[in-house]
Amino acid sequence: MKLVQFKHYLQQTDLDMAYFCHPDPALTYFTQFYPSQAVLLVGAAKTTLFLSKLDKKPSLKNINIMPMERDWQHQIKSASVQKIGINKNALTIRQGEDLRKIFPRARLIDVSQEIIHARKEKTVSELRKISKACQITSSTFNAVVQELRKKSFQTEQDVAFFMEKTIKEHDAGIAFPTIVAMGKNAAIPHHKTSSAKLGKGFLLLDFGACYRQYCADMTRVVYLGVPDKEEKQMYGLLLEAQQTALNSIKEGKPFHELDAVVRKKLGNYSSYFIHSLGHGIGLEVHEAPRFFDEQERIQKNVPFTIEPGIYFPGKFGLRIEDTVLFNGKTQVLTTAPKELICIK
Repeated sequence: MKLVQFKHYLQQTDLDMAYFCHPDPALTYFTQFYPSQAVLLVGAAKTTLFLSKLDKKPSLKNINIMPMERDWQHQIKSASVQKIGINKNALTIRQGEDLRKIFPRARLIDVSQEIIHARKEKTVSELRKISKACQITSSTFNAVVQELRKKSFQTEQDVAFFMEKTIKEHDAGIAFPTIVAMGKNAAIPHHKTSSAKLGKGFLLLDFGACYRQYCADMTRVVYLGVPDKEEKQMYGLLLEAQQTALNSIKEGKPFHELDAVVRKKLGNYSSYFIHSLGHGIGLEVHEAPRFFDEQERIQKNVPFTIEPGIYFPGKFGLRIEDTVLFNGKTQVLTTAPKELICIK
């Protein structure tokens, strides 16, 4: 259990406890529970979750659950607490001020790097949730293609609404705001889905389900109408570049080497690839490993994305993205088709 390992870390570093507040992903990571309001105190001997009465009380092994009453802060005050671990990446200024009021003499020690390191490698249970999120994401793409063939949508927003509705019908949430980008809008990698009308050209769909708090991330491109020779060549080149990266995955290989392989494959078009090749994924859609960190390497049971893209301002943009896992062999968890689907 990761909680047991983290308790060992507290002992080794002489920390009296660690303090996590909702919506810190570390709270969900250690409890596998997503409350509306909560504080988690992890001590070497005891772990306590203070929970709002508005939340259903979960059944948690080796974690004491206490109601978040008005005086809950008085229950944890202790003069003997000298060093408290905090996740600086998630603790708000207000939460930090509240903590200092409870423990005015304690030193607050940042444990964010330990949390990042612990969350990278996923457990079997976490991987099942990510795989399920990827299945839902892939089936949603197949459903939206069917509706596009029926001419069911008028705008980008119509497409996004259908996709998010379909994901929710599978008992899942939305991992991040769905990107639907028509034509030249897709040349902006983080285009905000708009009321733009669908028309002839590339339609980019970047979306993901979130199942039991674990995320999927996938991008597919379809063509509305009939693409010309150059458009087919551009898409074919990008698909080859992504497959080259997938074929190059090996345990211990630095992520920046995968990035270099893709840019080499893109040749003269590599200057149009303006972002990182991918990112880690889990409780958050963007988490460690970070591809720009030259120390980061491919490890077993550490899922990540591979998402090369090329963008031509004022014309169109292309991106092909999959959620991937290496566990001795490469598994592409998002299984929706990648050949260019043309909808006439």
